[in-house]
Amino acid sequence: MIEYNKFIFCDAGENLRMDKEDNRCQDSGNPEINKLITKHRNQPGGPLNFFREYMEIYGSLPDRIIKMAAEAFGRNEAEIEDLLYSYNLLRHETPGLHRISVCMGTTCYLRGAQEVLKEFCGELGISPGETTSDGLFYLEVIRCLGACDLGPSVMVDNEIHPHVNPGKVSSIIKKYQNRKSS
Repeated sequence: MIEYNKFIFCDAGENLRMDKEDNRCQDSGNPEINKLITKHRNQPGGPLNFFREYMEIYGSLPDRIIKMAAEAFGRNEAEIEDLLYSYNLLRHETPGLHRISVCMGTTCYLRGAQEVLKEFCGELGISPGETTSDGLFYLEVIRCLGACDLGPSVMVDNEIHPHVNPGKVSSIIKKYQNRKSS
């Protein structure tokens, strides 16, 4: 950190500064982020709730926001990235209008989820962690949807699709192609 007048500039980026009087990392480029941090700072689950709300608003998590939040919440970056990974929030790319989550938990995997994922990749022309060029779909792999008895399971937005096989992938995609929002 570099001290200058009443501000200490955070290591996270040029627009970030820490006010020495209240010891809070601030983003001088976006006061809305500061409001989110303040809202969640002293709450149980504050960092996780901050990131959930941030992702709802902005879609992706730039490295500078992860660094800023780590400093603001008094955590190191590795701790924050572990948290984000554990809750499947670590996304550096802006997601598409519809988020397709293919479960790769043990039960789904053993029931053929890897073939379902291959079919989604082929149909959409993307790999997990990517967004289609038209911005309509974001494809991801997740550890578990908690719907093991319905596996292989796929969640699109917040809707679970049970017993998915490669033959069902095309109809799932078509169902969401005509929807304007999730």
